[in-house]
Amino acid sequence: MHAGVIEGVLRGRELRYAVDAVVVLAGIPGAGKSTFLRRVFADNSAGNNAGKNTARVLDSAHIRDRWMPVLGAIPYAVWRPLVHLVYYVTLLNAMRPGRGPLVIHDCATRPWARQLIGWRARRAGLPLHLILLDVPGDVARSGQWARGRVVRSTSMETHCRRWPDVVARAATDPGDVVPGALSAVVLSRYEADQVEQIAFGDQHVSSGCS
Repeated sequence: MHAGVIEGVLRGRELRYAVDAVVVLAGIPGAGKSTFLRRVFADNSAGNNAGKNTARVLDSAHIRDRWMPVLGAIPYAVWRPLVHLVYYVTLLNAMRPGRGPLVIHDCATRPWARQLIGWRARRAGLPLHLILLDVPGDVARSGQWARGRVVRSTSMETHCRRWPDVVARAATDPGDVVPGALSAVVLSRYEADQVEQIAFGDQHVSSGCS
């Protein structure tokens, strides 16, 4: 595991950030980002504040799942761009002061998306942190088959080609990956599985560790 500044370092089985932090959970498609979010924020329902860990969680899968009953008869590749557009508009609107912590699902291999997220966080005056799930391409591809959604081979090749550079830069200077990022924690699949909680501010969430 590699980590940036003290805030955001994995302590036991908990990651802790400021109460108004924006945390980007990044990784190539199939790395396990959505699975990680569902497990760590099990008390949250589709991005709504609920239960004891009250961060807002944004994942484009929430939009896709809501639209699937209506658009499911149409190949997802056709309406995927609309899902992404709505997702990033929602993301930008969510990054506002006073709304509490926000966790964002993003592959982080698209430079324009990283710039957009960094710009919005800086404009809103919110601390920004990164968690990167560093998973080999073949493992991520297996994850795609398991979930029943396989990324086009050319697109996956692009993600896999860009990802090692993202990880290397994040480990030395998080702000070089997403402008304004204060810390980065790079986790293997095994290390990610050990994380039980992501907590914010003075809110204490038991990690179940001694």
